[in-house]
Amino acid sequence: MSQPHHRFVAAGRAAQHCPELTARGPGLAELRARWAALGPTLAEALAPRLAPLLGGKDPQIAASLAERLPTSLAAHALIAREGCPGLLHLVIDGPALLRIVDRTFGGNGAVPHPLPEKLPASALMLAQRIEALACAALAEALPCAADALAVYHSAKRATALPASTEEAAVLTLSVGEPGGETWPLTLALPVAALAGWLGTAGRTRRKPAGAADPAAAPFSEVPLPLSATLVDMRLPLAVAATLEPGMVLPVAVARAVPLAAGGKVIARGTVGHQDDRVALKLTQIA
Repeated sequence: MSQPHHRFVAAGRAAQHCPELTARGPGLAELRARWAALGPTLAEALAPRLAPLLGGKDPQIAASLAERLPTSLAAHALIAREGCPGLLHLVIDGPALLRIVDRTFGGNGAVPHPLPEKLPASALMLAQRIEALACAALAEALPCAADALAVYHSAKRATALPASTEEAAVLTLSVGEPGGETWPLTLALPVAALAGWLGTAGRTRRKPAGAADPAAAPFSEVPLPLSATLVDMRLPLAVAATLEPGMVLPVAVARAVPLAAGGKVIARGTVGHQDDRVALKLTQIA
């Protein structure tokens, strides 16, 4: 007995999926490579921002990957990025903070020995300023909107951060002060958060084109309707209901006649004559 044969015909066209929906995200190796590549870009953005704290000269900053966070005296902060999971851990070297504070108050940058168990309030205030500089440099390097980054936990609180058990990608920025010592500025991001934070990596940043010139092509030939309101009056409903041809309505033309484009007043002027035509002489630009 022969087996029945069936011919299957598709009821409709097979679904076509765009690459953006079907493509897999970057692997861990690629994300770690992007994290490492962020280092030089971040260093370039941070150097001029740190210069005012280091005698006015840009420091030399070298970026490198590290195995773990430093355990010596330091100021710690957590930075959040809007719409992205995970917090970036920022560690600012404690002895460097003490040296910069000492120079700020006229000293030679000496560090006390032995080191204090906790940083003084002056050093924590300096750390808070460096936090803000780091956020601005990160926003430029990632890139992302400046207000997308915020300090979730500031070093100024002087409270200990709980130890994290998450695997982290650690990046060290070695800040070489002009004619001085080199100190580390360390950033750590949970490996699980790399994809969210580095999602814009590799895209070409669009350079600002600046404001368009309305006097240049193609905008110069675009017609722009303008309206000048000579009279703006109100009538009682009873009078409006009896309007008829021949009726005379006394009106007063305003001294400052508004000139509007798209419903928005852009200038004001006075009514006059030019070449036997009613004209408007501009007296004020809104």
